[in-house]
Amino acid sequence: MSFTRRQFATGSIGLLCGIGGCSDLRDTESLENLHLGLSNRTDKSLTFHFALEAADGLGQWHDFDLDADTRRKVSLQPTAAHEWSGYQAIAGDKRASGSFLGQGDEQACLQLEFRIATEEIAATMSTDRPLCEG
Repeated sequence: MSFTRRQFATGSIGLLCGIGGCSDLRDTESLENLHLGLSNRTDKSLTFHFALEAADGLGQWHDFDLDADTRRKVSLQPTAAHEWSGYQAIAGDKRASGSFLGQGDEQACLQLEFRIATEEIAATMSTDRPLCEG
């Protein structure tokens, strides 16, 4: 089948208009609210350090004191100046890190759970996010 120039131009313009909105493949909302559930399952008080990661590096460090064998919930409002892509968490000599990409990068609100044990920090992203719905 042969095409005229006019048919080719019309088809090309239609195709460009159709994909024009897809030029940013990661069209995400900025992260507005972040809820952390911190659970210290050790017999020592400790400080939990949390930082968000963006393409241009770490930012927004937060420190939270946790008594031995306690649970604490905290909420953060990250600055919209960055596209946050992950996090770093430190408690004592234990570290955890994770990525938001592909898990919740389209969300304006995320809820993360951290369980600090003697041997490690276990981090999970909550799928039901009840704190985000309130």
